[in-house]
Amino acid sequence: MSVDLSDSRKKIDAIDRNLLELLNERMRVSRDIVLKKRETGLPVFDAGREDALLAKLSEANPGPLSPDGIRRIWMSIMGESRIHQALAADSAKDKP
Repeated sequence: MSVDLSDSRKKIDAIDRNLLELLNERMRVSRDIVLKKRETGLPVFDAGREDALLAKLSEANPGPLSPDGIRRIWMSIMGESRIHQALAADSAKDKP
């Protein structure tokens, strides 16, 4: 079976655009969460929540992405989310 490289690249490009849209949506929701945490005095970082998320994702994973791959990718996403949350919290402090 021969794979058409051009078609495969078009599929990857479409998937990447979808991922970008979803990641940006995740950051918007993450911003909402940090603002609520700030209102209620909760800490931004919740290690238990992150561990539970990683476990849930690994359990639901049909493959071929490995559990280690899931962990690396989501640790990066969650790290970026914490940065985004910190910036949103700092920005909210400046508003009355």
